[in-house]
Amino acid sequence: MTATVEGVRPTVRPLQMAAIVPVITAGVLLSALLLLVLGLLGLLAGLLLTALAAVGRLRGLTRGIEAEVLGRIGAEAPSGALEARLDNLAESLAAQSGVPVPLLRVVDDPGANMLVVGTAPDAAVLVVTTGLLAGLDRMQLEAIVGRGIAEIRSGDLPASTMAVRSVGRPAAALDAGGPRALVARPFAGLVTAGAAFVGDPDRDLLLDQAAVALTRFPPALISALERCAAIGTELRRQDPALDHLWMAATGATGRAVVERPDLQLRIEALRLL
Repeated sequence: MTATVEGVRPTVRPLQMAAIVPVITAGVLLSALLLLVLGLLGLLAGLLLTALAAVGRLRGLTRGIEAEVLGRIGAEAPSGALEARLDNLAESLAAQSGVPVPLLRVVDDPGANMLVVGTAPDAAVLVVTTGLLAGLDRMQLEAIVGRGIAEIRSGDLPASTMAVRSVGRPAAALDAGGPRALVARPFAGLVTAGAAFVGDPDRDLLLDQAAVALTRFPPALISALERCAAIGTELRRQDPALDHLWMAATGATGRAVVERPDLQLRIEALRLL
């Protein structure tokens, strides 16, 4: 997805194209039918409807997406001593990296994982599980929060967020089967390409490196990932369309889920720094 984490804002155009190609295809067929029935006027009406539908589809890719994701994972506002520690870490790391402090949310789950979602740095939300908060010490938690802040700073978050709808929804339709799968099947190649675009195996490694560059202490992230591996990153509420947003694999399966480097490989890569 990215050749480098810092300084390059990945294009969202492939995801936009994956979303609007089915709309345009349907619009062209409708326009051809209207041409046969109503002549030139029907063609113009069909093309206008197609353009409006394509614009609406593009706008719908991101409208309210943060709230949708938070609702799907059951995220809630933090409270208590552990969450206060999270607030302090996020504020300090955000100030250090020069990005707005993300909205903080917590998911009640024993798995140790972290998610970042947002269409822009000032709309980003950082979510951690209760398993992560309870299982990591302050130094380890700082490293994980630093990874989330580094992801916001990297510029690839809008593309990852957009993929929830442009890739996740059609992939879910294909996985579910039935009438919706029949509609989505001609575009299965676009879904596969979109999933590969956001699931670049280098992305996790690059974000780990960016987190270390921010905290300037590789042993902290190494220790944190080792602890997460020991606890387990699998979640009780698994959603294939959201798997790529989490710091590590959640155990979800489906067309939207692509193979990612496991935590041990990421740990070994950090030890080489």
